[in-house]
Amino acid sequence: MNVEEAKEKVKKREDNDVNAAMEVMINSFDEQNEPNIGPFWYDPKKKELYGYVVTLAKDRPFYYSPTWKTEVRTGSALHKSIWEREFYRHKDKRFSGDYTKKPRGRVFEFKDQGFKVMVGNWINDYPEAKEEILFIFQLPKDRTEFVIDEHWDIGHGWSQEF
Repeated sequence: MNVEEAKEKVKKREDNDVNAAMEVMINSFDEQNEPNIGPFWYDPKKKELYGYVVTLAKDRPFYYSPTWKTEVRTGSALHKSIWEREFYRHKDKRFSGDYTKKPRGRVFEFKDQGFKVMVGNWINDYPEAKEEILFIFQLPKDRTEFVIDEHWDIGHGWSQEF
């Protein structure tokens, strides 16, 4: 069913706010398979991503780095901020201790290059995580590269960078 067919078939409600809410959901049908960017953690025991914050790639502007002469975008949520919020909610016990002590990474899109998933060496121990990342973030296999960098190694983060 496409957007126009859905608009014709949806039952009209008496409340115009509900009608508007239904319409905005219908108008997002075509975006369900669009690629996303942002941070995540990987749980090797459950073999699943958690704590991820997906942002529709096309909704974020590219940032031009004059130093590195490239354009790149990612979600604005930082691992540390997500971790602190979830730690204080106490709903998911995985959010305890140091946020850098768990496998984590981030999806970026580089203009005219495709998507790059930045991860630590941990990805070599859990190669099945790649499929989970591709699936959750709806990334095209032919335009996605996994890049290993020490920043995302277990136990590393901003405190080691400065």
